[in-house]
Amino acid sequence: MWTLFRKRGNCVVICLITLFTFVTFLLQTQQQFNVIPFDGNVLNVSRIAKGHKIPKPLPQKITLSTSSPEKHEVKFRRPIARNKSPQSPLPTSIMCLVLTTHTTLLSKAKAVNDTWGKRCNKTIFFTNRPSTLPNVIYLDLAKDGRKHLTDKVVRIFDYVHTHFTEYDWFLKADDDTYVILENLRHFLSYFKSTEPVYLGQNYKLYTKQGYHSGGAGYVLSKEALNKLMFGIKYKNCPKDGKDEDVDIGKCLDSQGVSVYDTTDKFNRETFHGGTMEDHMVGPLSDLLKNYPSTPSKTGKDCCSTSTITFHYVTPKMMYILDIFLYHLTVYGRNYSSSQNAFALDQ
Repeated sequence: MWTLFRKRGNCVVICLITLFTFVTFLLQTQQQFNVIPFDGNVLNVSRIAKGHKIPKPLPQKITLSTSSPEKHEVKFRRPIARNKSPQSPLPTSIMCLVLTTHTTLLSKAKAVNDTWGKRCNKTIFFTNRPSTLPNVIYLDLAKDGRKHLTDKVVRIFDYVHTHFTEYDWFLKADDDTYVILENLRHFLSYFKSTEPVYLGQNYKLYTKQGYHSGGAGYVLSKEALNKLMFGIKYKNCPKDGKDEDVDIGKCLDSQGVSVYDTTDKFNRETFHGGTMEDHMVGPLSDLLKNYPSTPSKTGKDCCSTSTITFHYVTPKMMYILDIFLYHLTVYGRNYSSSQNAFALDQ
């Protein structure tokens, strides 16, 4: 009986050793062909048939637009003169082109006209209904509304290109954009209007050099305007659409008009497409988190001391800003550290 038990025990031990060896072999083989690393992700491909493609991992970043715009690493041109001194010793002439409507003409447009608009060399308001007010141009649009902003802006640029050739620079702004003209003039002094120059807050979408936010306002030199109109008339640039800033940016890119860096020497933005609260206090909106080529910040580093524009400014806030900027001061404040936020230290 004991002898039989010993034989059976030996058989069990042998079976266990054999089973353990077989399982170990399977595990080692599984590691060789079942699990592979792929761009930082581990994929189980034991059930993938031979010849099938391995699926790509999901993107880490998801763009906001439903049209899935392609983001680009924007490479700015930076004016050489910014390391030295301004190129334009004479005052630059700026024509301000303000988009408005008949419903906001006596509210938003009036606030612009009473505040920063009076500091342009000439300001014209473009509306969709006839008006007897001075400096208001009625655009006879075939179609009106936000879906046809490109048509409106193209007609505006065509109008000024035909009737106003004496100005050096053209600022396109909405009637809820606030502009500090003195800072804009100083910034433009680093450029020549006879060269194609396109300035604003850059968003890293749609072209390799991106496009400038329409809400933040953007600036074209006289030569950039010439190239824009050539592209619209002869090179099939978009003449209508809902995203005028994108369409204008694409056309300028196709005509070889490069974007320039509008940040100061501390990498702080001068054109701002969000509200003052978004930029100064936060939290940042999804647009400001994902779109700007220069990452947006909150707090005192949100904005250059030589800031040029803010967007989504109400009429009341325009009057308040005007009082704070031009009628109030801080006794004993030392301005020397921020006199020139653009010139690099020698």
